[in-house]
Amino acid sequence: MLRMLKLRFEAEVTDAGTLPKFFGPTIRGALGTMLRKIACVTHTDECKSCLLHIQCPYARFFEPYMPVDHPFSHRLSQMPRPFVLSVQPPEDKPVSLQQGSKLTFGITIWHNAEALLPYIVITAQKMLERGIGTGVKAKLMRVIAEHPDGDKTIFCSDDGLLSTALPTVSAEEVMTTKEAQIKRLTINFITPTRIDIGGKLQNPITFKALVRAANERARAIFWAYEKMETPWDGKRLIKLATDVHTEDGEQKWVDLQRYSRRQNTRLKIGGIIGWQTFSGDALSEFIPMLRLMEWLHVGKLTTMGLGKITLHPT
Repeated sequence: MLRMLKLRFEAEVTDAGTLPKFFGPTIRGALGTMLRKIACVTHTDECKSCLLHIQCPYARFFEPYMPVDHPFSHRLSQMPRPFVLSVQPPEDKPVSLQQGSKLTFGITIWHNAEALLPYIVITAQKMLERGIGTGVKAKLMRVIAEHPDGDKTIFCSDDGLLSTALPTVSAEEVMTTKEAQIKRLTINFITPTRIDIGGKLQNPITFKALVRAANERARAIFWAYEKMETPWDGKRLIKLATDVHTEDGEQKWVDLQRYSRRQNTRLKIGGIIGWQTFSGDALSEFIPMLRLMEWLHVGKLTTMGLGKITLHPT
């Protein structure tokens, strides 16, 4: 079953500057630009027309290709990217970084992690050296693989790549819940969570909307990378979600924008942050799927750091 590698990149700022108040899109854009510069050998405008797109590290990471004989090709409009980005929640103003400050972000990968790892590390290294945001340059100090049984340093600036034996976690392990029967569940929306149901952005996010979005995301990833259905009955869970009650909570819509070089315009990427408590007799049934979303994120624009949630059942 799906295996995930959660990486934490730790850098030290060498040149002071500022980053946007939510810098996920900045990191994602700079990573993509640098990886393409490092990996692309044909310099074609579109990856899908390149003969190397099946093997190219950039295409496999940012523009994954769906083989024509893929068993779920008729259900997927496009391949979901095999990673999510993790960054800090949005600030009220641009993030000011001084020389010597720490800069941290995370990437979770669930496909071809062993093959892609060296490319991702050197891409992050070169990206930070070149600079991001307004004037910020940094030195990548270490890359740490996070694991429930203990973290492992796999790269450090002094010694380079230390290990390719990667401590991955399977979806099955993540979904194996130790919680007894629960009656209340609090969801924390750590980074802006942008859920679109039928073309309508959800504000506030109801439990049913959360379950629908989680099921759709997991289904696309399982179809694409495991070539199988999800290990739960999505329709049943969506139906059960209507019986879950909304309790206390504090949800806030955060307006954010990012600049798209491809479209040469600014795009809205806002979403919900905050928390919401739900209650019901069947909450335990949703825990495996929602635990997986703690790793995969939920909603739109997850490769830019949106949709990070945490669960607190009681």
